[in-house]
Amino acid sequence: MPKDLTSLLDAYIADGAVGASLAYSTGATPTAIAAGLADRDDGVPVTPDRLFKIGSCTKTFVAAALVKLAESGKLDLGAPISSWFADLPGAGGISVRQLINHRNGLPEFEYYIPMDAGRQWTPQQLVDIAFASDKQKAPGGPAVYNNTGYVLAGMVIESVSGQSLGGYVRSAILEPLGLENTWSPATEAFPQSAMVRGYYHRPPPAENAPTDLASGGEMWRMEGVLPYSDDLQDSSDLFPYSGAYGCGDMVSTPSDMVIFMRGLFSGQVLSPPFFAEMFDGRVPVSFPGTRMRETGAGMFNSLYGGRAFYGHQGSIPGYVAVMQHDPASGLTIAMTSNVGSGNRLSFQASGLHPVVDKAIGIILGDR
Repeated sequence: MPKDLTSLLDAYIADGAVGASLAYSTGATPTAIAAGLADRDDGVPVTPDRLFKIGSCTKTFVAAALVKLAESGKLDLGAPISSWFADLPGAGGISVRQLINHRNGLPEFEYYIPMDAGRQWTPQQLVDIAFASDKQKAPGGPAVYNNTGYVLAGMVIESVSGQSLGGYVRSAILEPLGLENTWSPATEAFPQSAMVRGYYHRPPPAENAPTDLASGGEMWRMEGVLPYSDDLQDSSDLFPYSGAYGCGDMVSTPSDMVIFMRGLFSGQVLSPPFFAEMFDGRVPVSFPGTRMRETGAGMFNSLYGGRAFYGHQGSIPGYVAVMQHDPASGLTIAMTSNVGSGNRLSFQASGLHPVVDKAIGIILGDR
C-alpha cells in the first residue's frame, strides 16, 4: 500500500506540483510518506518531518482551543463578544460561538490585506482592515466563510487564558496529544529550518478574465509584489504569519494533523458535549473550488473518495493542506503541498483534492 501511495504522490509531482506529504491512520500510529522537493533551488527532498504552512486548517485548532476554555468553565460560548470588544460595531449581537461557525456577519479582511513580507500585523489591525474594506451583515444568517471571526476568537483566547494564542493552543491541545511538530508562528518561536519553501502560480490573466472568486478570480492582493508569470514563483515569505494569526498562521506535518483529528473524534481533546459544539449544528455552505458542503465550528463536512469526511482545508500563498476524518471507516488522512495559487479553481490550488480521493480508495480498498 505505501508503494501505491508513493506512486500516487509521484504522479502529482509529475503533473506540476513541487512537493507533497501525506499521512493516514485507521487506529494505529500514522503512516507517513512524502515526495518531491522542499526547496527547488537546493534540490532538497520533502521528508515526512518537514513543516508546511497549513493555512485555514489552523481554524480547527483554534476552535478546539476556544471550546476548551468553555469546557473548563472559563468562557460562555453563548455570551456576546461585547465583553471583550465594546467598541466593535454590532458586538452585542454576536456570540462567542458565532466567531467560529461563520455566522457572525463580520466583514472580511483576507481579500484586502496587502502582501508585505516585512510587516508585523497586530490582530486589531486585521480587524480594522476588515471594517474599512468590507460590509458587515447581521449575525445568525447563512454561513459565509469568515476569517475575521477567528482573529477575534484568538484575541478572546488570549484575554481569557492569559497566554499568547500559540501558548494556549500548545498547553491545551498540542502537548496533551504529544504533538511536537505543530507551531503557531504568529505568537511563538518555531524551527524555521524545518519549513519547506512554498511556490505560487500567477499566470497572466486572459483577456476579460473573471475577477470574482466564484469564477476563478485571484484571492490575494499580489499587485506590485509578485509579477505575472507562467512559472512557479517562491512565495514563502509574502504573507507574514502575523497577517494570518488565528485564522491561518500554523505550520505542521500531516502526521501531527492526523493525530490531532483522531484526538478530536476520540474524545481526547474535548468531552462529547463540547465536541458537539464543533461537530453538530452544521448548516449548508458552498465555497468555490472547495469540497465544503456543511459547516460546524472549525469543522466542515466534505466529500472525499465518495465518503462523508469531516475536517478542514487550508491555503495560503504557496501552500495547500487538507485534514479529514471519516467516522464510518475510522480513516483519518492529511495531505500538504507546497504549491498554491490565488485562483482556487487551478491545479496548483485544488489539484491535491483528487489525490486525496485516490489515496482514500487505495487505503480502504475501494478502487
